[in-house]
Amino acid sequence: MPPRQKKKCMRPRSSRSFSAALAVFILLLTAAQAQINPFRGGPGLSAPDDRLLFESVARLNAAEPASPLRAEQPAAPAQAIQLADGTWTVQGTRIPGSRRCGKWLVRLTNAGGQLSGVVSQARSTVPIQNLVLMPDGSFSGTTPERLVGRSRAPASKVIGQFSEDTVSLTFESQHCPSRQGTATRRATSG
Repeated sequence: MPPRQKKKCMRPRSSRSFSAALAVFILLLTAAQAQINPFRGGPGLSAPDDRLLFESVARLNAAEPASPLRAEQPAAPAQAIQLADGTWTVQGTRIPGSRRCGKWLVRLTNAGGQLSGVVSQARSTVPIQNLVLMPDGSFSGTTPERLVGRSRAPASKVIGQFSEDTVSLTFESQHCPSRQGTATRRATSG
């Protein structure tokens, strides 16, 4: 004969906890209904509160209306930089103690209002893509990672600013800190 197992019975909750929950529900419902709701019928505001409301509205209506502020005139758009035709060559040295961060060169050329450029590093030269010249003379462009022969040219980014015949730029490449350089325009012969 198998051993007897005790059956677990679920006891009904006590009537005390049910009564307490019901009492809390009724109290909350009564408190919520006691609040003033202007969209529902009921007592509304008391006479003194009603008088204060109308006096406040009367004072606001009697006051001089506020005049809208004049919008500031938009600033005149900055003159777009007129970049002269020429070539700018920015060269950078290697970072001492680094095998990856060697010499680099950025050559920018403007011909007839079209800016183009190349980045040379790791014995390879890669054209700068998405090279955009903004009206204020700032520019940016990128180069993808590329394998040239047995040399790998890491992806890079060039960000800079033209000011008259001078360019200042920041050269960023994978695995190397940002490096800066400047150059002066060399006129295109022609």
